Amino acid sequence: MKYSAMLAALGVLGAGAAVAQQQPIKIGVLYPLTGGGAVYGVPAMVGHQLAIEELNAKGGIMGRKIESIERDDKLNPASASSTMKELITKDKVDIVLGGLSSAVGLAMSELSKQEKVVYISTIPKTIQMTTDKLHKYVFRTSANTDQEGDTMAMLAGKNKLAKICHLELDYAYGNDLEAGILKALPKYAPDAKVVLTLKPKLGATDFNPFIPQVMASGCDGVLSGLWGPHFVSWVKQAKPLGFFDKIKWISGGEIGSHEIAGELKGDYPDNVISNAYELWYTSNDPSHKDFQARLAKKLNTQETPQWAALGYIGVMYAAAAMEKAKSTDADKVSAALEGLTIGTPVGKLTIDPKSHQANIGQFWGPMVKKPDRAYRMMEPAEYIQPK
Repeated sequence: MKYSAMLAALGVLGAGAAVAQQQPIKIGVLYPLTGGGAVYGVPAMVGHQLAIEELNAKGGIMGRKIESIERDDKLNPASASSTMKELITKDKVDIVLGGLSSAVGLAMSELSKQEKVVYISTIPKTIQMTTDKLHKYVFRTSANTDQEGDTMAMLAGKNKLAKICHLELDYAYGNDLEAGILKALPKYAPDAKVVLTLKPKLGATDFNPFIPQVMASGCDGVLSGLWGPHFVSWVKQAKPLGFFDKIKWISGGEIGSHEIAGELKGDYPDNVISNAYELWYTSNDPSHKDFQARLAKKLNTQETPQWAALGYIGVMYAAAAMEKAKSTDADKVSAALEGLTIGTPVGKLTIDPKSHQANIGQFWGPMVKKPDRAYRMMEPAEYIQPK
């Protein structure tokens, strides 16, 4: 090749690289935006969008604008998998975030492995994702079922539960949460006995076959992962029967969040101890106040939902990893995520380089009536973060 031709070729390549640098970085995201899962999925998407807006206002990632391609996972693993495949092959996204149910999260993780695209699981908790089914391209910025189960077992011990009813949804999250609780109970409540285990299906709305069984079992406490609409339905069917008068309910599934407290309002029962990733009215980090104010402005309400924080954190982790890698290449982004520490509205978080699990904590506490509020609030709210 002549020198002039070589220079011309290099010029073309340089122009192509420059054009590539001007192309937006594409972030694909799936949350349930319709159906029962929307009570959590829609707020998560709002937090995702807030992060995108803030990053773009500062110049995007590596000087490139971010394009957010948003889809409804319908709380269905098959639907989520096919939609994510389309995001990767048709929309050419650089990274995928989101998911809510653990079944959806596992499906998305498997596809990310097949397609070699980084997936940041922002909500799904199944421990399998960061143990038996861990791979190079999956990372989690939410809690996992072992962490949640350990805290629930500790609370069972603190509340001196002697006879426990176990109530979980029959899918990956519920089954893995049960395993996490059973693993931790001997440490915190060695004398407690599980007298009944019930497992309604994911999406169940009629709990009347289960409520009498729990009430007749003699248990003094329920350990449960019923989340969102499942817990709301249980309350509406069980509370009129006096279910919560004597039975302590210790729950994962973030039913301590304002999404659920605000929906149930005065129907929220007594004797409930639960969790939340973020609470608009309390914090564990100085940066939270400013984040909550920005979110409140976007939603035009002081009483913001907690799931927005998880959507927000996922985007910020994706951005930080790409900036660190100076690339959108999946292998380089994966390497950058390992051990990465960033500041978030709930404090500094670090992703363990071996398990790909972030050390995010949760607020835990009893849900109490407040004289000046139409809904319950967590008080005291203790932030428990894994070491």
